[in-house]
Amino acid sequence: MPSFSSEPSPIDPRRAQFEDALKHLHEAEYSETPATMASLAGALHVTLARAGELTGQLARSGFAFSTGESIGLSDVGREQARQILRAHRIYETYLAHETGVATEDWHRQADQAEHRLSPEAVDALADRLGRPRFDPHGDPIPTRSGMLPPRRGHPLLDSAVGSHVQVLHMEDEPAVLYGQAAAEGIMPGSRLTVLEKGPDFLRLGVENRVCELPLAVALAIHVEGCEAPPPMRPLSALRNGEAGSILNLSPSIIGGERRRMLDLGLVPGTRIERDFDSMLGSPTAYRVRGATIALRREQADRIFLEV
Repeated sequence: MPSFSSEPSPIDPRRAQFEDALKHLHEAEYSETPATMASLAGALHVTLARAGELTGQLARSGFAFSTGESIGLSDVGREQARQILRAHRIYETYLAHETGVATEDWHRQADQAEHRLSPEAVDALADRLGRPRFDPHGDPIPTRSGMLPPRRGHPLLDSAVGSHVQVLHMEDEPAVLYGQAAAEGIMPGSRLTVLEKGPDFLRLGVENRVCELPLAVALAIHVEGCEAPPPMRPLSALRNGEAGSILNLSPSIIGGERRRMLDLGLVPGTRIERDFDSMLGSPTAYRVRGATIALRREQADRIFLEV
């Protein structure tokens, strides 16, 4: 298995463009929207003439066909597109779980890696990660055989005021929109309550807080209905000497940070007591299962207790 920290090999730009074209056609098919020469040119930031050349190359390779108005994938083209998609989503999962790469950089780095990784390297990385089914944005990862479940859910903006929903998927482009949602603690798995729809914002209940999302950010989030989230309060709300029972960890705690917290015994149902504060107020010492652990305020804010 290759080292993922080694100096990357150069990417053939024309091959990358060819593979990006396959990904665009697959995304259009998966979302049930027609792919056209114009949509291909827009997605790849190329001229219509170059989009036409790429369509011809895809057709000659047996990967795609044109009906005159739209472009579709052949079976072999769909298989190839899903291999590229699998590489992208497995690598994003690797970045989220095993590195300190910022969330807004996952997509960009995976866009590069997908053109370098062989199917064998992707399979080895998937095994190392425990064969994940979804990437950190909530997108399903194609299996080794190319199977991909149908898209679920609906746009967050279509949810009625007063409804409770769970985040299934967040668009990772543009990265700034994903970053805004993540900064509010909204990640795949988050449960939200729709409180108000304004002219240019959506007011939401997120965990134990209320936040406002610009409509552009809300448009990038897909959800499905769920039960009302249980009442909760953050661990940071405990006073010294006070104890509580852990309800859950925020979905925004991912990767190595989540594993470390679980290893410390911060699992649902565990009793935890606030012991004392450091001289500067953070970190704070807590007692868990007979041991003392230290947590920063921003960590304690995302660990929730039963009310």
